[in-house]
Amino acid sequence: MERIILDVDLAMGAPGSDIDDGFALALALADPDITVDLVTTVNGNTDVETVTVLTLELLHRLRRSDIPVHRGAQVPLIRPQARFGTIPDDVEVRDPQPTPAAVAMVDHVLAHPGEITLVAVGPLTNVALAMRLNPSFARALKRLVIMGGVFDRSTNKADRPGEFNVWNDPEAAHVVLTSGIAAWWVGLDVTVLVRLTRRRALEMQESASPFESFAGRYTVAWIDHRMKLGLETDASCAMHDPVAVASVTHPELLAWTDAYVQVETGDRMQGAMLADYNIDQADRAINAHVAREVNAASVSNFFQTRLKEM
Repeated sequence: MERIILDVDLAMGAPGSDIDDGFALALALADPDITVDLVTTVNGNTDVETVTVLTLELLHRLRRSDIPVHRGAQVPLIRPQARFGTIPDDVEVRDPQPTPAAVAMVDHVLAHPGEITLVAVGPLTNVALAMRLNPSFARALKRLVIMGGVFDRSTNKADRPGEFNVWNDPEAAHVVLTSGIAAWWVGLDVTVLVRLTRRRALEMQESASPFESFAGRYTVAWIDHRMKLGLETDASCAMHDPVAVASVTHPELLAWTDAYVQVETGDRMQGAMLADYNIDQADRAINAHVAREVNAASVSNFFQTRLKEM
């Protein structure tokens, strides 16, 4: 059984907002081999206050309001806040736990050394703060799984050369990469290959399952939003964050390469990742395990099967 902390910048439930964090949370709860000990929130897809309210709302919908939620960083380590959002009028505002996310992470991991896997599917601000708070934190983790980065591809965006989570707070990514722990990085190289189609989202929208119906409705809206902006051409969207969650219990569905990775923190190439796969152990240590291939069909099947069982 994998005990995890899930760190999210969840926006599912706000019209026209990204939905993969919501699916990641649902998959973590649906996987019988995962126990979610804590959920922590971070600024990213939207502001941290909105993320926190929507996370608590989704846990309520999933009948798991027993899971503690801790609000985290409002802004990246040194950069301005990237996005702001609004809380829909029909969403109840619930209060998170009083302990800040980074402190809760440190307390929980140090209380259970070697037992907790941290799965970070948003910007890495909370993770970096936890590492700065206590030097023992990184070493006490069982594993660190990150949805972030692009290693063998390119974003092809001059205004965002890095993958969003890393681009949002590259200094936090630098802290993680220099922490002494070799994280498991699930980046755009593999996540863009795992898709949810608009047709399937429409089927979900008509489901008798309250979560599937809810998630399907917001997925249709998200795909339509992206198609209107010209960001998608095949009426589907990538399931970035669920791929990272799936890798916790099924790492064999991805092909991993040990690497030494650096992140660009300058403005021009903000968030770009430089991965060296030809490591001379005498010169530099492995600081990352990079997912470079994925069995997209098997990940999609695992994801869909688990959600139907909720």
